[in-house]
Amino acid sequence: MNPYIRGTMRYFWLIGLFVLIAQESWAFIVSDTLIIDGEVVYLEEHEAALSDSLDYSRKSDFKEKRKPFVWGLDAAYGLQLTDFSISNKVNSNLISVGDFIQEKSRVSYHSSWIIGGYARIHKNIELGLSLQGSNGDVSVSNALINTTSNTLSFDLSDQNIRQIYEVEVQPQVFETDTLMCSIYEDYFKLKSIQIPFKLRFYVNDFSAKSKWRAFGEISPVYRSFSLKRNTIDSNQMLFMNSEGSFEFVNYENVSWKGLGVWVGAGSEFFLSKKVNVYIQANWNFPPMNASGLNELNHFTQYSNLFVGLRILMNDVK
Repeated sequence: MNPYIRGTMRYFWLIGLFVLIAQESWAFIVSDTLIIDGEVVYLEEHEAALSDSLDYSRKSDFKEKRKPFVWGLDAAYGLQLTDFSISNKVNSNLISVGDFIQEKSRVSYHSSWIIGGYARIHKNIELGLSLQGSNGDVSVSNALINTTSNTLSFDLSDQNIRQIYEVEVQPQVFETDTLMCSIYEDYFKLKSIQIPFKLRFYVNDFSAKSKWRAFGEISPVYRSFSLKRNTIDSNQMLFMNSEGSFEFVNYENVSWKGLGVWVGAGSEFFLSKKVNVYIQANWNFPPMNASGLNELNHFTQYSNLFVGLRILMNDVK
């Protein structure tokens, strides 16, 4: 072969190889012309998709991380402080024995427990749902009187009820007599089941210097109560007034339900990464006035004091 042609072909092979390699490795090719030994070689420009490897790496390395869903369980044990009384809903001019002897408002202490769960919806705000129960005794004052229809009046003497009545000693001849009434306690078993939907908000955070934080709580609550009489001697309650009127009302076991609101406050103490202890007091509004099938109205007002544990169920960095 002619040496000139052989040299020219060698240049064409080199240029072709160069173009093929450039197609695989270059992001783009700039069109140009080459003149080799008097021969003009045209290089055509081909578009290729541009890719920014640095931008791709940055997106893969710095993906936006979602905040983990924080939830946990809590349980507590404590006391329910209950103010309980029974009144006559039909004859409002007749009052109970406790009201007649001007008895101070008595508070009964019942064991109480609560279990539930919570979820954090904000750094310092949590929602929770709980089941709370209590069980204990309450009592009201009752009395036994002479059921004569000739009662003139009732009065109070040294925290005792004195009944003044007439006695016919001869036809159309009467004289007054006095009888001290026997006062005793009627006991009842009061049970409750309550379901609060809790909104808890913290006013400060845990820190290196402070291992406790304060919180407030407000909770709509479903309330269910049942009352059962423990006394088996009698099933009647006495209502009376100072003018000598009185009435015995048959008692029946009752239950009642309703909605209310808990308002609470407390402190939570740091024990470990997943376990905290807390103390809390709450007050319940409004008081419950429930009427049974008989003539009685049941008044119940109460508050709670708890000591409990809170357990975080997932890892939070």
